[in-house]
Order: sequence, then C-alpha cells, then structure tokens
Amino acid sequence: MNGKRGPPVVALSSPVVWDDREHIQTTFIDISERLSVSGLPDYALNEVPTGISIADITRDDQPLIYINDMFVELTGYPREEVIGTNCRFLQGERTREEPVAKMRAAIEAREPVTVVLRNYRKDGSMFWNRVTLTPITDETGTVRYYLGFQEDVSEQKLYEKEQAIFKKHAEAAEQAIFITDRAGTIEYVNPTFERMTGYSAEEAIGQSPRLIKSDQQDDRFYTELWETITAGNIWEAEVINRTKSGELYKVHQQIVPITNDRGEITHFAAIERDVTDTRFAEQVLDVMNRVLRHNVRTSVNVIDGYAELLANNIEDPELRAAARIIRERSEVLEKISDRTAEIQGLFKRRKDAKSLPVGNIVEFVERNRQQYPEADIDVQINANTDMEIKNGGLLQSAIDEAIENAVVHNDQPVAKIEVRVCKPEETADVHIEIADNGPGIPSAEWEIITVGEETPLVHSSGIGLWLIYWTVTALGGAVELTENDPRGSVLTYRVPVVID
Repeated sequence: MNGKRGPPVVALSSPVVWDDREHIQTTFIDISERLSVSGLPDYALNEVPTGISIADITRDDQPLIYINDMFVELTGYPREEVIGTNCRFLQGERTREEPVAKMRAAIEAREPVTVVLRNYRKDGSMFWNRVTLTPITDETGTVRYYLGFQEDVSEQKLYEKEQAIFKKHAEAAEQAIFITDRAGTIEYVNPTFERMTGYSAEEAIGQSPRLIKSDQQDDRFYTELWETITAGNIWEAEVINRTKSGELYKVHQQIVPITNDRGEITHFAAIERDVTDTRFAEQVLDVMNRVLRHNVRTSVNVIDGYAELLANNIEDPELRAAARIIRERSEVLEKISDRTAEIQGLFKRRKDAKSLPVGNIVEFVERNRQQYPEADIDVQINANTDMEIKNGGLLQSAIDEAIENAVVHNDQPVAKIEVRVCKPEETADVHIEIADNGPGIPSAEWEIITVGEETPLVHSSGIGLWLIYWTVTALGGAVELTENDPRGSVLTYRVPVVID
C-alpha cells in the first residue's frame, strides 16, 4: 500500500457455481473510463450475470440511457423500446407502492437503495426483482446518473413463501418435527417437539438428535438408520426416546431426506408421533380382556352350575323362577365377556382390515337369517356389488350387531329388519341402512355414544351400540341414527369405497 488512491469502481457481487461448489463472484467495473458522449462505462457490463441499467436523473422523467444484455434477457424488452424511457414500464397491477416510493425517495436524496418488488416482463409474466440503485457522481461530486442492478429472485421468494407455509403448518402440527443439516445438527424444532421432549428450541438447535436418545436401541439400530437416510431413503420405525427430565416415551418416527436441485441431500426432516399412551392403552386392554374373560367365565360357570342345581331340586315355583333368572343373567355376563374379545380384535384389526366387495353384505344377512329364522330379514342392494368397501373386513361385526339388537330387543310379534345398500351419486360413500320395527333406540342413549363419554348417572345400557360405533369408525366411516316410519329405528352406516 503506497497511499495512492485507485480509480473509482463499482463492485457487483453475485452467487455462482464453480467446480460444483457455490461461490460469490465479484466484478469490479472501472467507471473512470467513460464513453465520449455520455461519460459512462464502456465495457464489462454485458459480462455481468445481472441486469444493469443506467438512468440520467438530470433529464426530464429520468430516462434510461443504457441497459446491458442481461437486462434485455431478464425483462424481454428490446433496447429500442427501453432507451429513453423511465424504468417504471416494468411495474404492473400487483406492484406495491411502498418499494416504488422507497426508490423514489432515495433518488431524491441522492442515496443508494435496495428493494424487492413485483415487476413484469414484456410477455406479461411476473417476476420478483431485487433492484439496487447506486448514485454515480461526476468530477464535481454531483450525482448525474443512477446505476441500477436487477436480479430475478423469484425462486428465493417462492422458497420464502414455502418456508412460511411449512412453518405455519409445522407449528400447528400435533407431531414433533425437527430438521437437521446433512451432518445431523438440529436447525429447527416445532412447538410440539418442545412440549414432547422438554427441550426448548434454544436448547435443541445446534445439538444432534442424540439429545433425546435413550439406551433402549442398540448401536446397530442407529447405524441402520443413518445408512438408510444417507442413501436417500425414508426411515420409519418405532423409537423409544428420553425427555429432558429423564422420562422414556415411545414415538412412531419418520425421517425424510431433503435434496436440492442437483439431487444432493442437504437436510433431514424427522416427524415423530407419540404412541406411548396408545401402546399403553392397548396393553391394558389386552391384559384386562384376558383377566376379565377368565374371571367372568369362571364365575359364570360356577353361578350357572349352582343355578341349574337349584332349578332342578326346588319345588317352589318362585324359587325356580329366580334360579331361571340367575341363569339368564349368567348368559348375559358370558356374552359381555365374548364382546370384550370382539372389541380387542377390532382394535388389532383396524389397521390391517382388507377391502370387501359390496356383494358380501348379502352373505352377512343370510347368516343372520339362519341364526334368527323367526325374524323377517330382507336385503336390497342398489349399488355395484363388485365395488370395494375400504377396510370392509370390519363391517360384518357392525351388521351382525345391529341385526341382533333389532331381533332380541324387538317387541312385535315378528321382528322385521330391512338392510338397504345404495351408492348416492353425490357422495364417495356407500350407505348401509338397517331399519327395524322395534321400540326404537332412545335418543339420549345414542347421544352418549356420539359424545363418547359415560358417567355414573348417564350411561348406555350395554356395549352393543358402542361396538357398532367403534367398528364403523375404525373402518373410516360414520354412523347416523334416525326414526323409522311408522316405528323403530334406522341405523345408517356411511362407509368409504376404494376409488380406482
């Protein structure tokens, strides 16, 4: 450094990819050499990978007196249409006034400015333009020209928009979400992650997922995980993690590799759903089912045996009637025990149930006809019998239960049940109506089912309606209850079908 002052230059920096790596390219434009007429730069401007324009602010309406090749390519306007006009021709219907006013104020104050605004090409297409305006002074220090740089940042704006949308959904998600870089360093966690793990975003960001690692998985598990995701494949498994306070919790985890335009993995997104309560509930249900069924069956067998002994050895009609009632109630208890097994099976089958042709409903009804020959059971199908019902393997329990209820609780000389199947054009569901001529299901009892909660004072009379409701819900459908005409009830199952 000899203290000498170099020529005035304008430095233009822009991102470039060189040798498969991202770099910043800076071009220095010597503005000391000037064109003979205008005193403006004479070279290099067409080599810059950014639109460049020069406006003369000493003339009326501050017209453009120069544009480079990239400006023409970016905007689609040829030079002959641009030179001599104000750059506002790039503005359009959705160009906001705020950035335009900011540029105008900077020019009036003879100051540099950078804004991002909507501009429009000659063909009418919109692009996001990052405009940087720099004042150029002459030998006397007077600003005569403004050098403008135009850069298409539409992809960046799209990324920012998508990022905002992702953040909005991620922060409202019930699942824990965290994102790491390629090396596995956490860069983002959502609020559910904070609640689930006990770690704040400030504590988690910059750490690795080992932060929540427990000792419940071995090294081979994590080696397989890492090999899977670094190969570009999605990892999915159940994992036991540990909270900040040391509690273990189980999650269903998915890790998705995120790639750039060149197919290179840049990040990993992990989505975790806490299944601790679900697994615990299913384990409790399984154990309770086994214990209750064993105890209930044992007790029922003992009670029924003694009741039968009493009924065969007692002459008093009232006592014989009492023994008969004991035996009937024993049968009810045994049936309830069997229902618990059905409900447990329902929970286990709800994710594995296969689709079922609509025509199979005829077989279900025919089995009920054979079981209840004293009842009048009819079936009408006004739908394509080959159409598949999603998760239809669960449907038979709901149909059997409804028909059984309609027969057993019927107060008419002959129980009449109609099973009607149709496929309304305006819906994507099959409707299965099961109508009876019985006393009807009390609306208060059905309300308990739909609300999903019983209390000591408000409860349903059995688990049959619960079984119907749970079954249809498990196969992805809905149940409605209406009154039949002139008497009885109509249960309508709205169940989804397989769409080709």
